[in-house]
Amino acid sequence: MWLRPTVMAIFLSGCTVPVGSVPDAAPCAPSPKFFASDVWSGYVEPNQCATPGCHGFSDGHGYLRYRPPGGAIDPTLALADWPEAWRDNYYQSIQLVNCAQPLASRLLSVPEGKADPHPPGPSVAIPQQAEQLFQDWVTAQ
Repeated sequence: MWLRPTVMAIFLSGCTVPVGSVPDAAPCAPSPKFFASDVWSGYVEPNQCATPGCHGFSDGHGYLRYRPPGGAIDPTLALADWPEAWRDNYYQSIQLVNCAQPLASRLLSVPEGKADPHPPGPSVAIPQQAEQLFQDWVTAQ
């Protein structure tokens, strides 16, 4: 196999091509405590995201699937001590959160009708309240 002279010169010189900035190694991890105390009860439940036929685990639509969480949990518990359904629901949710730009989070922008289509259409009852909740979530401790 013959290489072109230019390719061979680059190869032999040990030249490296910059590939841009290194992406974040860790995923966005907004506050689990705030999820348990505010996001589930102030966003997921009122907008009926976890209901059957929406994003309920057994018969929901899309790849976002919520398990029935049972009762409320103590938000001060460590995430590792949460019941499995609550942990799963937190992890399902944060896959769609953008900590750098909370209002661009797919968990918010799709149901608001500001991103990909959300059948049956926009489903966030009070958008301004939801947007503030997402801003608070990614900055909460």
